[in-house]
Amino acid sequence: MLHTARCARRKGLQVIWTLHHYGLPPGVDFFAEDFADRFAGFCEAVATALRAEGEATPVYQPINEISFLSWAAGTTNLVHPYQPGSVEHAWELKCRLVRAAIAGCDALWSITPNARIVHTDPLIHVVGVSGDERAVREAAALTEQQYQAWDLLSGRLEPGLGGAPRYLDVMGINYYHSNQWAWPSEERLFWHLGDPRRQPLEVLLKDLWQRYQRPLFVAETGHVGMGRGPWLEHVAQAVLRCQAWDVPLQGVCLYPLIDRTDWEAPSRWHRSGLWDVTGNASAHPDRPARFARALHGPLALRLRQWQAHLPSPDIEAARTLVSHPAFPFFIHSTGPAMTTMIVFSHLRWDFVYQRPQQLLSRLAKRFSVVFVEEPVPNAERAALERLQPCVGVEVLRPHLTGSATGFHDEHIPELQAMLADYLRARALNDYWLWFYTPMAMPLAAGLQPGGVVYDCMDELAAFRHAPRQLLQRENALFKMADLVFTGGQSLYESKRGRHARVHCFPSSVDAAHFSKATDGGAHVAQAHIGRPRIGYCGVIDERVDLDLVDALSKAHADWEIVMVGPVVKIDPALLPQRVNIHWLGQQDYADLPALISGWDVCMMPFALNDATRYISPTKTLEYMAADKPVVSTPIRDVVTPYAGVVAIADSPSSFVAACEKALGRTPEERTQDAAARAIIVAGTSWDCTAAHMADLIEAEATCRPQAERETADQAPASTVSASLPNSAVA
Repeated sequence: MLHTARCARRKGLQVIWTLHHYGLPPGVDFFAEDFADRFAGFCEAVATALRAEGEATPVYQPINEISFLSWAAGTTNLVHPYQPGSVEHAWELKCRLVRAAIAGCDALWSITPNARIVHTDPLIHVVGVSGDERAVREAAALTEQQYQAWDLLSGRLEPGLGGAPRYLDVMGINYYHSNQWAWPSEERLFWHLGDPRRQPLEVLLKDLWQRYQRPLFVAETGHVGMGRGPWLEHVAQAVLRCQAWDVPLQGVCLYPLIDRTDWEAPSRWHRSGLWDVTGNASAHPDRPARFARALHGPLALRLRQWQAHLPSPDIEAARTLVSHPAFPFFIHSTGPAMTTMIVFSHLRWDFVYQRPQQLLSRLAKRFSVVFVEEPVPNAERAALERLQPCVGVEVLRPHLTGSATGFHDEHIPELQAMLADYLRARALNDYWLWFYTPMAMPLAAGLQPGGVVYDCMDELAAFRHAPRQLLQRENALFKMADLVFTGGQSLYESKRGRHARVHCFPSSVDAAHFSKATDGGAHVAQAHIGRPRIGYCGVIDERVDLDLVDALSKAHADWEIVMVGPVVKIDPALLPQRVNIHWLGQQDYADLPALISGWDVCMMPFALNDATRYISPTKTLEYMAADKPVVSTPIRDVVTPYAGVVAIADSPSSFVAACEKALGRTPEERTQDAAARAIIVAGTSWDCTAAHMADLIEAEATCRPQAERETADQAPASTVSASLPNSAVA
């Protein structure tokens, strides 16, 4: 504690000292008759120590979340002392905690009379199921219960406990997206879907102010993943409205500052902080863990913007929070307006991190990117969810009531209306369209883009259950497009006769990211798995030869087969199950280097079928950048550019033999192989590929008037551009 106090003083930070935050030391019992006295003695000792450190006006929170703690201990198994299902137990605990908090306040003020006292609890809103009078009454009672601890402290309720208005000094509000729900279903009222049953945050805060007339601050708030930036925007807008109503809201505190693990699953990171935690725990007890902070750009950008609109008393000190070398993120707040790229994708942004994410996150430095996903079906009500995965990219995720999947004709009118409303609200009139799927073609009707890009990353028509309209819409897309990009040489050769401006941009690599795998770390997800390990990362679908994976595991029971990636479009029951095959599911892109670092051989066990005929696997170069030997089946876009560096095997027996050879390399062979891989990896990068694409788009926008673009598709096939191999793109 004293170390923290000294550090805070050097940095000019105000600490709110929470003296009890769940749990108890040995020998202490909430229900013991001397608990309040013992707690008061502890508070006095803390105040004495901090006064000696020069704390002039300390701020204390005696007991964190009295109401929540009492509820959790009395009705759930979340928090000690456990007695689930006992309302009487919860009420008794609440009264004892309030009595201890009051005694603690008196002890703190006896040492530092000008100390400020904070009492924090969640702010909630519960609604009853419509038409169910009993549920409505019970929901109202649950909502009212949130005030009990504050009422007890202020003497409004059970004055015999010693409560009085002076004990309710400053009110801390903990508020998250899950703080509003329906009763008795406990269905969450989702903010991102605009549930009309929700009560606006500013209304909840205004009601709290009118009830107690005490200064407030949001003591905890935050969100996870791509919702972090939009959630801060949501909260900040509420703060503005509170200011307009003269509600004395003193500030907002983000939680957590640095990403945290799950309470019950320490290996699971929530991706909820201003900084994410990247890296991995060591599998060796004598080797330290390797962790690093990665600033979450969208949240940091929103924080800086709102610090300017809602300045803190010490704005310069607050701004140092995000002064970070990885924060050159003012591309959308200053300078001339940027052309917007509206992207229609059949893949979700938070699916496997691959070509769309690699390219668009980089193109966002030159264009404002709006990534429109295919709809989420079977929603209770239509809504447009907005997410921010990285700076410069906004994801639009439509939720629709229909049952059809994908960009189905059933959804088109509603999607068109949503997109029109979005463009109108943002006053967007300078934009291009970018398609990853021809199935979204009807959404272009009524739009007036400056140009159209078709980035053909797969032969989608070859996939199982491909929509019957796909080829027809692709033909229409070729007629509309100004530029066509292909994800590999095979696709280029297949498409180049269908458009005048087809450019080959094969899969590339973020070498700096995957070279982290060479540091020798070990990911916690596979720390229990022995060696040698033969690993695969990517989507597990009809393109993966499951029989080959099974044959590999049977050939060497001493090998561990590690399969990383989501299982889609195939029955999980078809996955071979053996003691040496490990299905780890989808992992964060940030964790892939640490996973790959623990593999001895990387493999690409692709089936040879229509779905793999034109693929250019991104993992080929990622494995190479991680400096790992690679064994693949004879996929054309692997064989042609990488034969001799990637081992090619056309049968289960030859695949096993290639893995055996990779494992048995001499030190000299390992050095030679590493040098060959390094030369290939140095010849390409996603940065260069994205830059070349952006140059083509900007040249098209600058040099070709609209009238010329309308007739471009009539150009003879002989004007098709030459394909660009990886080295040319670089």
